[in-house]
Amino acid sequence: MTIPSKTDAKADQFIGTVKENVGSAVGNERLRGEGKAQHGQGQVEEQAATTLGYVQGLTSQVTGAVQGAVNSLVGNNSGEASAKVEQKKGEAQKEINS
Repeated sequence: MTIPSKTDAKADQFIGTVKENVGSAVGNERLRGEGKAQHGQGQVEEQAATTLGYVQGLTSQVTGAVQGAVNSLVGNNSGEASAKVEQKKGEAQKEINS
């Protein structure tokens, strides 16, 4: 199983649309059908990549929050700051993938 990629997904959507349009223009139903399927596959892959990105962001956010709390309790200021960065990174990644 490959990790879903938004870039690959967009490429599949674009190529699929081109195949579908060319197939329609020249009356080639097989090419049109292949294009439609490829476009749909790209849409599914894009959604999977978005979901994965959101989950990764949530994981970073929670990990950072927990590490920050632990570091705060033990008085590790540099660790606390590092954890805060991880938490904010996760929040940003979630926002991008919402």
